[in-house]
Amino acid sequence: MGRIKRTLGIGAAVIVVVVGGTIALANTSTKAAPIVQTIKPLPMTADLHAKNLNLSGMASELIDANTGQILYAHNITVRHYPASLVKMMTSLIAFDAVHHHQLTLNSIIPVDQNAFTVAQTPGLSVAYLNPSEKIPLWKMFEYMYIVSADDAAVALGDALGGSPNAFAVMMNQKAKSLGLTGTHYTNASGLQDPKQYTNAQDMAKLARYLINKDPIVLKYASMKGMYIHPGQYGPNYDQLLGQYQGLDGLKTGSTNQAGYCFVGTAKRGNLRLISVVLDAPSFQNVFQDTQELLDYGFHQFHQQIFQKANVPLTQSIFVKNGSTQLIQIAPHQNVLLSTMKGEGNPQVVVSTTSTTAPIKAGQQIGFEQIVVGKGNTVLKVPVYAVKSDPTVNFLVKIWRSVFASAHLGAKHLVSFALKKLGKL
Repeated sequence: MGRIKRTLGIGAAVIVVVVGGTIALANTSTKAAPIVQTIKPLPMTADLHAKNLNLSGMASELIDANTGQILYAHNITVRHYPASLVKMMTSLIAFDAVHHHQLTLNSIIPVDQNAFTVAQTPGLSVAYLNPSEKIPLWKMFEYMYIVSADDAAVALGDALGGSPNAFAVMMNQKAKSLGLTGTHYTNASGLQDPKQYTNAQDMAKLARYLINKDPIVLKYASMKGMYIHPGQYGPNYDQLLGQYQGLDGLKTGSTNQAGYCFVGTAKRGNLRLISVVLDAPSFQNVFQDTQELLDYGFHQFHQQIFQKANVPLTQSIFVKNGSTQLIQIAPHQNVLLSTMKGEGNPQVVVSTTSTTAPIKAGQQIGFEQIVVGKGNTVLKVPVYAVKSDPTVNFLVKIWRSVFASAHLGAKHLVSFALKKLGKL
């Protein structure tokens, strides 16, 4: 009798394992591609190829101006004083005012008392402005980019914001909208303030945005000098103009606390690079660092099409309450990637932002991040749904819920039966 019961128990357990296993595995055949779960975006790399160059600046970065790809990074998230690099943000807000038809390049910018006081302060970079002058906006840009005039920046900030504090609020709002998470502004000129800070990563982002949105800025930044007043000539602080092939800007800066800083940019063929060097010992050092960075970018990297526009990635996205539940994603533009020999194959990590139905074709789903070397994220590209995935109807939701419960129950039943088999 005991043998019969044991035989029946084994038979029942086998049936449970077979049936339960069939239920538990029934939905696995639909997963043909890797599925991306919702994850947080990876941080962009703070150090990349830092040992390949011996630079004097405390922080430095090199990026592709077109794609934003990081080619070199050293301490790019470390906080530093910005000095006159602040004037890039001041000019960006002025350009925004032009785009919004609040100003034109010929609009007269008044020289208020704040600017006049700065113009009379010894030891500053100034254009010796006074309230009797009628100076158009384009001239203020020349003052700021050629001779790094603090009085011009103060006058422009006061004209745009109404007061220094109000303009600082505008600057910080703009910084937030651009994702400059390591930057805080307190004034328009870059005059030393312990509460005003930035980092190399943010300065590269800002320069890229400024150059791509308002390329006319390079017209002012590339001028070798200007007459501040009749008979008073001021050379551009950028000593690489005319000395380094393709270089046409962008902004110098220096204070005792910030050291010597420079955001440079050069274009050769279709490739434009942006370099950032912060807190170098001298202008000679900062320009030498810039040359080494730009040489590194132009000579050590090969750019190619990494992914084609609208071609689905190998990863699929799971869509909650979606009709098909799995949708393909793709970039809308060709993804260009610069690579070095021996660096290995880049990896793709997808972080999602929209994963609940309904999903429309062309809707941004999240970002793909290109990772090189030992986990260095160098490029972030938006990805979009290839097809639509509408919300599933109520009956299918119920069926899926029942099936999911059965699926989970079957797995537990199989596990229980296997344990019993082991004891028989």
